[in-house]
Amino acid sequence: LNTVEYYLRSPEFRETVHEQLRRICDLERIISKVSVNRVNPRELRQLAEALDAINILRTACRETDYAALIAAADKLATCTELRQRIEREIRPDTPLLIAKGGVIGNGIDQELDELRTLHTDSKHYLMQLQEREAQRTGIQSLKVGYNVFGYYLEVRNTYRDIVPEEWTRKQTLAQAERYITPELKEYETKILTAETRILEIEQRIYMRLVEDLKTIIPEIQRDAFLIARLDCLLSFAIVSLERRYIR
Repeated sequence: LNTVEYYLRSPEFRETVHEQLRRICDLERIISKVSVNRVNPRELRQLAEALDAINILRTACRETDYAALIAAADKLATCTELRQRIEREIRPDTPLLIAKGGVIGNGIDQELDELRTLHTDSKHYLMQLQEREAQRTGIQSLKVGYNVFGYYLEVRNTYRDIVPEEWTRKQTLAQAERYITPELKEYETKILTAETRILEIEQRIYMRLVEDLKTIIPEIQRDAFLIARLDCLLSFAIVSLERRYIR
């Protein structure tokens, strides 16, 4: 009842608590999924936002002149280091599943950054290759493409007689022939390997983060209990305010 009365006497504090509670997800559900390695990247971002809200609530409670709220603040764990790791390592626009890739942010792993650069710059590289080979061979209609069989250089039948000897025929069409060059084959291998390696590195970084989050499960469970109390008593205060209840 004293806490409910404090909420009623402190509209600014009441509004702060109300705003921050809206940012807090189902902590117990998410942390239980962490414990069995079933948590998805978006849930980790939700956990980070909840911990940020808890940090604001902790400060707000400490700044009150009410002993019970100050005591509650002292028990709240903000887990700042791991919250910051989630914010830094997991992209804000992360997909739902780690298997899709694109979960881990840039600047976390040097090899991952290099492989991503290789992957994203592939279009630019292939255009350069096409222009260079067209100028070298005189095949003006030369085109680089990709299908289920891999990368290829497509040459219309008009230019078939001037195809360099080191090119290997890959596919025959009605109006054209498709070839592979040693350079293009090497690049193809590098690109396909990069995609697999990117997923492997992201999975490793993600699971390392999940394993480290298991160390704060007791703190998160305690936070969930304390937040539930603050939430419940705030609800009492709001109902009292709306219906003019008194002690």
